[in-house]
Amino acid sequence: MRASLTNHALRVLFTVICLSPPVTAQTAATPPEMIEIATRENLPPYVVDRAAHGIEIDLVHAILKGSGYEPVFVQQPRVRMISAFENGQMNGILTQNVLASEVGCATDWYIAHQNIAVSMASKNLSIDSLDDLKGLSILSFSGATRYLGPEFQQAVANTKRYTESGDQSKHIKLLYSGRFDAVVGDRWILALAQKSHFTKTGEYRELKHHPIMEPSLYVARFHDQKVCDAFNLGLRRLRADGSYAEIWNGYRKSLAVTTDSKAPVPQ
Repeated sequence: MRASLTNHALRVLFTVICLSPPVTAQTAATPPEMIEIATRENLPPYVVDRAAHGIEIDLVHAILKGSGYEPVFVQQPRVRMISAFENGQMNGILTQNVLASEVGCATDWYIAHQNIAVSMASKNLSIDSLDDLKGLSILSFSGATRYLGPEFQQAVANTKRYTESGDQSKHIKLLYSGRFDAVVGDRWILALAQKSHFTKTGEYRELKHHPIMEPSLYVARFHDQKVCDAFNLGLRRLRADGSYAEIWNGYRKSLAVTTDSKAPVPQ
């Protein structure tokens, strides 16, 4: 009787095993944890198409790939980004100065903004520092004197004419027309403006780039130290295997009207 029960139990167990679906890596894998990250409103080429693409968006997706965390980007004006993160409404926040806050944990820097001056190559201007803006007519983006710091503010106070404009897509046209001696702004935003102007009009003129300011390095912040650790690990991997430079190179090539082999790639 006992042997019969044992055999019956074995047959039942065998049947259950045979009918059970196979355990694969996909079914056994834990789905990634969705984390909401506050990011800027559209700022091509950094944040594009409702944060679906862009240099910064692509970098963060690549950094967190395989980490167990899946970023969900929430676009907000900068002031709302900060308040939403500090109030705990967001798991993380992008593009932060490392000294700007002590809330949560800061990652290693992952993106750099290089503000430069650009001038017409035909003018052959020597602009090696902020002091060299003196006596020139300068165009920059709205709020530049606030965002680029007191040294820039002091420098443009001595220019022949200084103007700020929110529509950076038109800055290249104004430079080409000779209305300004130089335009100051982010290198890649100005590259996109030049490419867009060329696409619309077919007009292209060689520009001279003047790196008159040090790059601004930005970190991300998260409330959970585990996310910061995973972010830093992914960032180190990206830099080590060449993927970080590859993402930047892809955008550099897409923004160039002609091949600019001298354009630096942030490391």
